Amino acid sequence: MDTIVLKVEDFLDVAGARGHTTYEQQAEATGLGIATLHRLRAGGPAGPAAIAKILTTYGVSFEEVFTCGTATPRPTRRPARRVKAAAA
Repeated sequence: MDTIVLKVEDFLDVAGARGHTTYEQQAEATGLGIATLHRLRAGGPAGPAAIAKILTTYGVSFEEVFTCGTATPRPTRRPARRVKAAAA
């Protein structure tokens, strides 16, 4: 299923031109959380609020930093291994 994803290299070029090279700088500028930026930069789907904040902050068009494609699936977490308590 197609979804909206960030063109990471293009986004980093646009953000870097403003001196926003770290997650923290990009989060502060856009008002997005660091975890959200990490998800977007890792190929996760972009929601309407994130799209609007990035476009507004950097004054770019949708086509410059977003595309329609397949989001990178989130890895499934394995359940934590249970460690038996040491016998007293």
